[in-house]
Amino acid sequence: MEKWRVERVKAVLKDYRDTDKYVRKLEEEIRVPYREEDINGDIKGSRGDSDTMFGTLWTIETDKQIRRLKRNKQIVEELLDECGSDTETIIRELYIKRFPQYTMQGLVDSFEIKCGKTKAFEYRNRFFEELDKMLDI
Repeated sequence: MEKWRVERVKAVLKDYRDTDKYVRKLEEEIRVPYREEDINGDIKGSRGDSDTMFGTLWTIETDKQIRRLKRNKQIVEELLDECGSDTETIIRELYIKRFPQYTMQGLVDSFEIKCGKTKAFEYRNRFFEELDKMLDI
């Protein structure tokens, strides 16, 4: 697998933990956009828009970045549910956790996973390939 694909998968796994926070932040930015204060606002009159709430909800539903974040989170959740316990431990410990305690060798040595180092790398690589395939769809 190419290096850029591996880095993309690692970035998705790193963002997985904070996806909900990112989505809330983006939705808040859409709901409360920055508006420059208009000094002459009283002179011009007010331009009230009756469909602002509908427009805001529509924007939130159609925002590409929000949809992409939600989709990526769903894909990672599905793959973690489908994979074995060793693969899930490897991915959660090495890529999703904020402060990982172990390396791959540490996971094997402390018997956190029930396989050898070579098999652990195979599990990780298979997970990365599946995630990359799902992200391309």
